[in-house]
Amino acid sequence: MDQHANDRRNFLRIAVVGGVALISGGVGAAGILLPPAAAEAPTTGPRPLVPVLRLGAINKDEPLGLDLSISVRDGWRLRTRRARVFVVRVADGDAAASFKALSGVCPHAGCGIEYKDDDKKFICPCHGAEFDPHGASKEGPSPRDMDPFEVSIAEHQGTAWLHVDWQEFVTGTADRTPKARA
Repeated sequence: MDQHANDRRNFLRIAVVGGVALISGGVGAAGILLPPAAAEAPTTGPRPLVPVLRLGAINKDEPLGLDLSISVRDGWRLRTRRARVFVVRVADGDAAASFKALSGVCPHAGCGIEYKDDDKKFICPCHGAEFDPHGASKEGPSPRDMDPFEVSIAEHQGTAWLHVDWQEFVTGTADRTPKARA
């Protein structure tokens, strides 16, 4: 065999092995650097259903503020968000219709709403928006009532709990529009 034939074989061997390594490395890098395909990260589907309190833990017409930690998938990451939710018992009984859950985010500009027990109203400290104990807008620049969440009753830790179908809403508009999930 002549030297040129050996050189060609060595070149082809190195080219094939190097090409396979380059392609493998490129696919691995793409998996790390590129966002997942839409099929792998759906933007629709159930939102976080969050157990917030055991039934019987709240009195009628006395809003209870709860700080929740909510895990939300953001592409390939799992992020934990903090959310303030107010729960109000609006009727006697332990059916879901006996409760109302309200977002603690002001619909005007997204500031945190507080409940004032002495005044029996919700207040946004940023721009002075006021809401009644059931979340209806009473004064100030808020373009709509406080944003309600759907609630349900389900078992959690062996007892019946109130669950909240948590979501975020666009602020600054009269229409209640859910934010697109990341």
